[in-house]
Amino acid sequence: MIQDFLSRPLVFYASLALLGLATLGLLVLAPAAALLPVVGVMGGWWLCQQKIRTLALAIFAMAVTVDLVTEVPYEGHWQSPLYFPGLLLFTKPGMSLPLIDLATVGLLGLNAYRRAMGITLDGPPTPPLPKPLVLGLIAVPATILWLQVWGIYINGGNSVVAKWQWHQMMSLPLLVALFNVALRGPEDFRAVGRIIVVGCCVKAFLGAFFILTIARPRGLYHEYATTHSDTVLYVAGLTTVIMSWMEQPIRKHFWRMVWVCSVILMGMHYNDRRLAYVSFTFALIAAYVVSPWHWVKRYATRAGLFLAPFFPFYLAVGWSNPTGIFGIVGVFKSLVEGENLQKGQMDYRDIENLDVVYTWEQHPIMGTGWGHPFLEKIKLPDISHAFADYLYHPHNSVLGMLAFGGIIGFSGLWAWVSISMFLAVRAYHRAHEPEARAGGLVAMSVIVAYTNQCFGDMGTISWLGTILVAMAATCAGKLATVTNAWPAPQRLRNEVSAPENSASPVGNLV
Repeated sequence: MIQDFLSRPLVFYASLALLGLATLGLLVLAPAAALLPVVGVMGGWWLCQQKIRTLALAIFAMAVTVDLVTEVPYEGHWQSPLYFPGLLLFTKPGMSLPLIDLATVGLLGLNAYRRAMGITLDGPPTPPLPKPLVLGLIAVPATILWLQVWGIYINGGNSVVAKWQWHQMMSLPLLVALFNVALRGPEDFRAVGRIIVVGCCVKAFLGAFFILTIARPRGLYHEYATTHSDTVLYVAGLTTVIMSWMEQPIRKHFWRMVWVCSVILMGMHYNDRRLAYVSFTFALIAAYVVSPWHWVKRYATRAGLFLAPFFPFYLAVGWSNPTGIFGIVGVFKSLVEGENLQKGQMDYRDIENLDVVYTWEQHPIMGTGWGHPFLEKIKLPDISHAFADYLYHPHNSVLGMLAFGGIIGFSGLWAWVSISMFLAVRAYHRAHEPEARAGGLVAMSVIVAYTNQCFGDMGTISWLGTILVAMAATCAGKLATVTNAWPAPQRLRNEVSAPENSASPVGNLV
């Protein structure tokens, strides 16, 4: 592509002159940066020679592995070797947008250019996403735009704060579009699963290292190890190996499941997020309900029936002594009672939820729009010293979408979740290959974990949760198309099945 462009003499010499002038200018003004133009051109040339699939999976791998610096990993007490890559990817040093936004838009633009020019480096178009999912994803930016107009320009909200109420939600359809271009179908599920498992193991070991060698020896208070959003990543990693073994219960998959789960559970332990255990439990329950009666499910059911009579005694003992083997009861108790019940006070989250519901009651249909805080019917403790805009970002993002968007806005922002879950379950029952079936269950589990994260811990403004659920929605849509769980139009089927050397300029649905 670039060779063809530069093969024109005028363009080539003009580009060479521009590069030389830029290098000379920097050599005079900033000698340390003199080589940046040359390095930039070489990097751009190399990137344009790569397949979109390779670059998209590289971005996904980087996103699930590096430090999520926007959520202050290790509570700011330590910068791991992956801090600087995370700083580049998720923040905007010297740029107007984070690098992940620029990379996503840039790769989509590169794909559009290749399709329009008939460049066949990426092969034929990949299987399209089902139309209901495409419409659900299109509804997200449309709803965001409406709530921006309603909240800022009509109701006079704060436009600076508003951007960070919807930024990650606006990025989600673009990420799905990129992953749709990159993934060929279930044959790529193995690569995606390996990336997730490696990311989980890296986060788990780094979290354990921080707690055991830095936090505890120095007596540092630590509420978490890596970040809150690693909850969704850990659930994705656990379900990847568990569902793989469940759908193909061979010795290799069993021992892989054992050692991977051991590492990830260690990471969950040191990260100490109650929501991780809740989300993992919900994911297992969903997989149990959806899956057929194979021997794994039969044995699990028999074990559950055998242990059921002992459960009330386990719960009763653990409720008064939630330590050791009764630690699981302690997690459940803290979720039910909150943290301050013994002190005669309401839990912070309970007060916040009541305030957000009260805000929704004032504007049940249209919401307040972006740029408005939720109303404090019950005054919350002031935490602006740690989080200046805390009234604009309730922990319960689901109730927050209802308060800011009303029923109409919430429906537009959240419809894709229901559609993705429907497609994942429907496609799972129509898939035959173990890898494809396991991929359907993992996609469903990630959607469950993301929903829990939104309900319990500001999931809609999390980069990691957004990226993972975008991949899950893409996999669910691909699987639905491939298994005919949601048939694609015949025209699109013909384009996807075209020969590798076809120069069709038609792209994907998104």
